[in-house]
Amino acid sequence: MSNDLNFHGESSRLSPAQLARWQGLSLAWLDVSGTAHNRVVHDLPMLALIDVGSAEAEIAYGLHKTRLQVQPGSMGLFDAEEEHTSTWRCATGRRIMLKLDLPWLADQGLAMDEWQTRPLRRALEFQDPALAGLLRLMVREVAEDCPNGPLVAQSLSMGVAMRVFATHGHSRPPRCERGTLTPAQRRNVDELIASGLGGALPLDRLANAAGCSAPHFTRLFRRTLGCSPHQYVLKQRVLRARTLLQDTDLDLASVALSAGFASQSHMTAVVGKQLGVTPGMLRARRQR
Repeated sequence: MSNDLNFHGESSRLSPAQLARWQGLSLAWLDVSGTAHNRVVHDLPMLALIDVGSAEAEIAYGLHKTRLQVQPGSMGLFDAEEEHTSTWRCATGRRIMLKLDLPWLADQGLAMDEWQTRPLRRALEFQDPALAGLLRLMVREVAEDCPNGPLVAQSLSMGVAMRVFATHGHSRPPRCERGTLTPAQRRNVDELIASGLGGALPLDRLANAAGCSAPHFTRLFRRTLGCSPHQYVLKQRVLRARTLLQDTDLDLASVALSAGFASQSHMTAVVGKQLGVTPGMLRARRQR
C-alpha cells in the first residue's frame, strides 16, 4: 500500500523497508518539532494520534477555525476530500498517522458491508485509549520488522476500523449477534492452522476456512475460544516449538522457522513470555 501521510515533511521513525513489510492500513510514525503549516486534502478518512509530547494546533475548514491544545493521547478523525488548513506548533513530540482505507479493507475481505455506506463523523480532538493502543501496537509491530506477519497486520487494521465505526459512525440500530464457531468450522480452522503453521496465516484465509467474513469470524472466534485468532495461532506456534525442542535435534533457528516464527530471537521472546523459559532451557531439559 502507498504511504503519503507525511504531508508536513517530518522525520519518519519507520524506514521504507519496514513500511514495505507491513501488510495493513497505511500508517506513519513521525518525529514532530517546530511549526508546520499546510493546506491538506485527504483522499480517504485519516486518523491522527499525538503519541508523545503536546502541541498547539489550528485547523480551518473554510471560514470555521478551531484552536486546540493537544496532549499525549489526543486523536483526530479527518474527512476524505474536504480541504482544510492545518498549523501545528510543537517543541518536540511524536505523531502517528493512519489512513482508513475502506476499499483496501474490502479487497482483503476485512470490511463489513455497512462500512461502505455508513458515513463517519469528523472529530478534531478526542480521547480513545483503546483506539490509541491499537495504533501504538501497529507502529511498534512495523518498527520491529513485522515479526508476526500478515495475521497481526490484518487483525489490527480491522480492529481500528471496527472501533472507529463503533464510536464515530452515524448511528445505526444495534445488531444482536450471537453464536460461536460450529464444531465443523473449528475443525476446519484447526486443520488449516496445523498444516500452515510454518508459514503465513492471514486472517482472510482463516475466515475462509470457517466460511464467513473476517469481521464475523473474529467475533465468533473470540466468543468460542476466549482469545483473538492471532493469540491462538501464537500459542500453537509455541506448542510446536516446544515439541520440536523436546523431541528433535533441530537447531534453534530451524525450530523457529518450522514453527512459523520470524526469527530465532522472535521465538525466544514469545516462548519466554508464554512459558517463562527460553528455548535453550527447554532444549537443555531434554538433554539431561
